[in-house]
Amino acid sequence: MRRQHSWQVRRTGAPMASGQQRWDRAYQLLLQWAAATPPPPAETPALSIVLETSHAHSDLQPRFDQSSGRAPNH
Repeated sequence: MRRQHSWQVRRTGAPMASGQQRWDRAYQLLLQWAAATPPPPAETPALSIVLETSHAHSDLQPRFDQSSGRAPNH
């Protein structure tokens, strides 16, 4: 015959950092990561200048609510 075990359940608290402490820790880790990352190269590539073109007499018109080609087939 098997003997029945009696179980005892114990509950204890575990210390957890508050939200502010977690943000502070994340910020410190971010600063460490940024300090460990090598700086960008000192030379910056030459910027190409794009001249603006006038389209005053063209059929192009800016729109936000452009209609779609066909209605969706649901």
